[in-house]
Amino acid sequence: GTMSFITAVTAQIADLGTFVAGVGGRPKEVAMNAGATDMRVNQVVMGGDRAGNVTAIFEVPSISAAVEVSDALNADEDVLALMADSGVQVVSRSLMRVVAERGTTDGQYGSFLMMSGGQISDEVADSQMGDGWKHIESAANGLRLMQAWAAGASPSPWALVGWTDDLDAYATASAQSFADPKVQQNFADNNVVVHGRMVSKRLV
Repeated sequence: GTMSFITAVTAQIADLGTFVAGVGGRPKEVAMNAGATDMRVNQVVMGGDRAGNVTAIFEVPSISAAVEVSDALNADEDVLALMADSGVQVVSRSLMRVVAERGTTDGQYGSFLMMSGGQISDEVADSQMGDGWKHIESAANGLRLMQAWAAGASPSPWALVGWTDDLDAYATASAQSFADPKVQQNFADNNVVVHGRMVSKRLV
């Protein structure tokens, strides 16, 4: 299939209310005009030292579109004013490639599993996602495997993101998936190591 990418801009924000009230207006308009196909904003609720961080996520069809979206946002006076007014301090900017997906990105909460592992084909990744999705789909709206394309030096260049409205149901389904011998074999075959999890809530 065609590749798609995610640009994630993570920030610490002093005045979250001001930011949330404004980000769905002009910034989204600028991003969509520059080539983004969707935007959402999440806040890490649980995630160790990353708790409280806010991530604006832009869906883009290509790497060049990701750069254009970033440039357009950084050049827009209204966007810069909102960032100044709400005390935005950008922590990181990353580009991730969507490798495999099921379902949708709807849901009040996100589970972000950080992993390392070997390089595998998209076809194998898609097949293996199916093995996990069998367990997860009862509790999730969607699941997506992403690989860092440009994210600096990272010990966990793979991310398995799930979207849900019930974190407890998701935790139960996730545990069932991890316990599945086929999923365990997939992890073993690809030298997958889980480094941690973050839980986020959707703000916009």
